[in-house]
Amino acid sequence: MKKLKLLILKATFLLSGINLPAQGLQEELLFSYDIESKIALGELRTTSASYYYTFIGDYSSAISLYDIPVSWGVDTLILSDLSQAPALAKILEIARDQQIVIISESHLKPQHRIFAKKLIDSLYDYGFRHLGIETLAVDSTQKNNLHDSLLRERKFPMSLVTGFYAREPQMADLIRTALHKGYQLFGYDREKKLPGKDRDEIQADNIIKYLNSSGNDKIILYGGWHHANESNDKKPGRNAFWMAKYLKDKTGIDPLTIYQDNFTEKMVTNTHPYLASRTFTEHSIFMDKDGTIASLSPQVDIEIIHPKTTYINGRPSWLRQHDFSREFYFEDIPADIDYPLLLMAFIPGEEKMGVPVDIFEMKDRYDRKPLLLVPGNYVIRIFNKAKTIDKAISLEP
Repeated sequence: MKKLKLLILKATFLLSGINLPAQGLQEELLFSYDIESKIALGELRTTSASYYYTFIGDYSSAISLYDIPVSWGVDTLILSDLSQAPALAKILEIARDQQIVIISESHLKPQHRIFAKKLIDSLYDYGFRHLGIETLAVDSTQKNNLHDSLLRERKFPMSLVTGFYAREPQMADLIRTALHKGYQLFGYDREKKLPGKDRDEIQADNIIKYLNSSGNDKIILYGGWHHANESNDKKPGRNAFWMAKYLKDKTGIDPLTIYQDNFTEKMVTNTHPYLASRTFTEHSIFMDKDGTIASLSPQVDIEIIHPKTTYINGRPSWLRQHDFSREFYFEDIPADIDYPLLLMAFIPGEEKMGVPVDIFEMKDRYDRKPLLLVPGNYVIRIFNKAKTIDKAISLEP
């Protein structure tokens, strides 16, 4: 919460036209040594620290530091009687006829955002026009309920104002892609605590308010972990349910709920045995013998199987989102620059306020890795706290 308040304070400066120093948009990014130091000093919990690793493209450190266990265990014996099918096409077959689709993610696993982006992009063709994202900072005094009141017009997230997780490149790209597709984005998370109401009930109430104001159009909701749980299970130690359950009960609408984390690799906790013993090359789902999507539990309708991450030249395999993704090695790093540094690629026009499309930390001059980019124009930024260097490049097909 302290970080969110700091985020909002800095955003107020930006929106009011007060200039930040040249490196201002990077000062919320922490180098790995910063993160390690803050953990040691007790200034960062491991939970929060893991998110900061994702902001600088260090995904392996993020899930090595923190993860949540597999939820509502699914018996491997049950799974042995099921087949698998490509996830996207099968989900679209049933999602296109729904009014509410809820997609859950792990905040530590940007590959979830890559799959969700594809699904959200495709659902537009079936009449979905509204996308609620948990991380979008809410301000009920604004007409569009977003603290980042200019997001819809600007069409890209700002690193210090849009929302906490929007600083991670794949979340930023999900937001950017949805805006360019034509989605109306809205936030629904709790703006402040209310007596007698759990956070998830407040989320559901905010969604219902937006749903009513939008003429009960089709909506997609994108949030973290268990908020998609629509079962009667109460939160551990709490007399409260999860958001999907409140939304289902209060509207009478049964949402299509999609969970991504149970069948994604884990490092701190145990990976599900089914995933640990098999190899998948594409996003998949479980299918019954009759050809329908298998329901594994009452908590959610669909569980996604994610391929295991492999590393190619130091970068995770899922960053190669397109057949035309390219490795780009930036060769113009000054010989006398101090390390570590962050190497970033921005879409031109977004480098002053936006979030890079790719980023990684170079700990020394021998830490050589490629940026993963599609052909086009970019601003490549070198940042090491003492110095910021920008260079425009054009990446040919």
